[in-house]
Amino acid sequence: MTTVRKMIDISSRLLFVLFVLVSTFVFAMFQGGMVSWTIFYIILPFIIYSLLLFFYPMSKMTVERTIRTPHVQNGEKLIVSLSIKRKDRFPLLYTVASEQWAEPEIVILAGEKLKRLFVFGFRQEVEWEYEIEKMPRGEHILQGVKVEISDFFGWLRKTRFIEVENMILVFPKMTGIHYVPFNTQYDQGTMASPLNIVKDTTMATGVRNYQSGDRVTWIHWKSFARTQTLMTKEFEDRRSQELFIIMDSRESKMFEELVELTASILKEASSHQADLALMTTGPKPSLFPFIQSEEQLHMALVHLAKIKPANEASLADFGTTFQHGGSIVLITGNPDGPFIQSVMLSVENVESIICMVVVKRDDPALQRIEEDIRLAKSKGITVHLLEQKQFSDAFKEAVRL
Repeated sequence: MTTVRKMIDISSRLLFVLFVLVSTFVFAMFQGGMVSWTIFYIILPFIIYSLLLFFYPMSKMTVERTIRTPHVQNGEKLIVSLSIKRKDRFPLLYTVASEQWAEPEIVILAGEKLKRLFVFGFRQEVEWEYEIEKMPRGEHILQGVKVEISDFFGWLRKTRFIEVENMILVFPKMTGIHYVPFNTQYDQGTMASPLNIVKDTTMATGVRNYQSGDRVTWIHWKSFARTQTLMTKEFEDRRSQELFIIMDSRESKMFEELVELTASILKEASSHQADLALMTTGPKPSLFPFIQSEEQLHMALVHLAKIKPANEASLADFGTTFQHGGSIVLITGNPDGPFIQSVMLSVENVESIICMVVVKRDDPALQRIEEDIRLAKSKGITVHLLEQKQFSDAFKEAVRL
């Protein structure tokens, strides 16, 4: 239907141009005199240009788009460059190029920056660059560019949509966090310590005197045969911590802040070589059980870039996520009883559960969740209230509690 309307519009404009041509010619013929013919000859070049423009092939126009800021976080600036090219040098006057986004919200946010008027002239290429401030998190689609050309007086206008699709992924804002691991395991036992230290028994770095509790397989028998003194191999320590992050994806006023905190913790803990896992709740919970490589971290961040609020907080089965125990970090804006209870029923072999509740101190709803916080604490969960400005010290504050 759109194509039919375009054909009707361009045909009606052509008929109008022909009507002007015939009218001025008839007027000059019947009126006679220098003035009448002068008017006709003055209008004639404009009419000829309009007729030539009608037959001008816009199909030969191409558009190239370059994303100047390929990695954008929530609230940052997006810079896009566009180049419109053609093969001929037919003089084009008024050319309007309009960038087409799939989301009306982006169009409103960018305003008039998405449209540009050019006087093409004889050039074969024109370029323009625009910026969009404070891009929202999510997946945004650039569909193409609408190009409209016009004659001197706007009698004839032709429009073509040139499809050039790009996907812009705006990642969550990531705050630098001072990472402090919660606890540590030494082999089979557990003790309070900042890291999970696992002996790498494939790499002996030296020997020391035997101590009570050392394994028989660690004894350096060659030294014993030579000195008749029990010596134990020393191994390289491989330090890590198992950390399982669960983000409450239910709709909340603080949803964007929840995503920001989750992404920040993932990035920072990954840089400290923690054994990470991530789950986001929802009708179809998403689970990333092993986040150890850059590629796995990127996949989790892409998920957080696309995630949208849900109406429920269902959990996936994560009973086998931890192999040696670890810490669970709940990130929520509403630590209500059903949500906390569902987590408690799902966990096994977990050393500690830390619940980070993202709030605004002046929010009246804070009083409403105080009872939920007391209930969570009674179940042995460490609860830490956080404002956005406190994200950088989230782990330090949690360790102190």
